[in-house]
Amino acid sequence: MSYPEISVIIPAYNEAENIDRVVRVFVSMPECGEVIVVDDGSVDDTGTRAKKAGARVIRQENKGKGLAMHTGVLAARSPLIFFSDADLVGFTPFHVRNLVAPVVSGVASMTIGLRDRGWFLTTILPHIAPVLGGERVLKREIFEALSGDAVKDFGIETIMNAYCAKKHLSVKYIPMWGVTQIIKEQKYGLWRGFVARMHMVCQILRAEVSTFRLK
Repeated sequence: MSYPEISVIIPAYNEAENIDRVVRVFVSMPECGEVIVVDDGSVDDTGTRAKKAGARVIRQENKGKGLAMHTGVLAARSPLIFFSDADLVGFTPFHVRNLVAPVVSGVASMTIGLRDRGWFLTTILPHIAPVLGGERVLKREIFEALSGDAVKDFGIETIMNAYCAKKHLSVKYIPMWGVTQIIKEQKYGLWRGFVARMHMVCQILRAEVSTFRLK
């Protein structure tokens, strides 16, 4: 299958240790017409390392994940958007193409990557809980239709899921075997990582409540 040009958007905050590894995957692929890293107020070398790896870097004050993604979409030129987190391990062009193909073929309006949690949990997860993975491909107009306070932060993925459900848009979950993530506790230490995780959970819960107001 041939692919249209894809705009890759990677929101990143203090990901200097991880960002170049992820950027290089996309840069190596001719179908990824542009790779945009939105440096969301990092105080480390995230932006510098992303640029050296081949990404276009947009720097802004720390505004949260959702607004960083919004900044990336405003700068993107393609109608097909690939969002990716910056802290993946084991991510390859094979995973990229698996996520893109259902949207290109019209089988899905959005795909969501399932990181490898073992065969059983990865397979059953979409049936028992909302999947809030940062790796997803969607048509640009879906993201542009979103609004509200919850799109500013980690609630953005909850809102995207809810919007597609309310509009009866097809969503496919794609296992990404061999792909894991550097968790917050590994990045910041046990206590700071726990606090950051709880902050994220609170934002997601707020977004869950806001989905009842989606039109």
